[in-house]
Amino acid sequence: MINLYSIFLYKIKNNPIFMNIVVEGTVGCGKTTLGKFLSEFTNFKLYEELTSDDTSVLLDKFYTDQTRWSFALQIHFLNERFRMIKEINKLSEGILDRSIYGDKIFAEMLHEDDKMTKEEFNTYKTLLDNMLEHIKPPHLMIYLKCSTETAVQRIAARNRGIETSVPMKYWLRLNDKYESWYNEYNQSEKMSLNVNDFNIYDDIQRKEFLNKILYKLDSLRTPEHQKRKKFVQELSKNIKSF
Repeated sequence: MINLYSIFLYKIKNNPIFMNIVVEGTVGCGKTTLGKFLSEFTNFKLYEELTSDDTSVLLDKFYTDQTRWSFALQIHFLNERFRMIKEINKLSEGILDRSIYGDKIFAEMLHEDDKMTKEEFNTYKTLLDNMLEHIKPPHLMIYLKCSTETAVQRIAARNRGIETSVPMKYWLRLNDKYESWYNEYNQSEKMSLNVNDFNIYDDIQRKEFLNKILYKLDSLRTPEHQKRKKFVQELSKNIKSF
């Protein structure tokens, strides 16, 4: 099944289409899960945030002493996303399961909670602004809208250690900030998908979501629009067998 897509994508490698897709949303909304299906469907590489050995070490240190390690951890995440974006630009395509733009929410919350000093937060913001001057925004940002209650249920189900002990008030606050952030986001085209009752392993629901995403991609008007339109049309033909 996937070989059909691989053959098609191989044919267009000599006429590349720059397509950078970002999947965003609060912790537990299903970014990585949807990203994996999008990656399988489009044959674009998925860049996940929790794949570095340094990330695991810093997260452990952070949860032991958040004030000591918050700045180092946020700079690490910022650097990792910048590296991934540069690689996507070189490859002309890719999917990120969290954006460099939304990452600022976590730094902001740490500063509000006095776990990151004013000087550290200002340094983070300045570095982020400098990085943004050297990267292209995504073609599409897909925001997964999810209630805090649903997100917490999914967090508990995946059982990633320390995550399960985070108090509910933190997740409520984080989701509120994400909602405000999405409403104000204007760096690229965006779309919101309600995933409260979404089961990605259900064939009908998955195809419905993929169709919505393909329709949005097809509507984009950029210099590469005609190339992308042809690409999306070919994917649409194969969606029934996915």
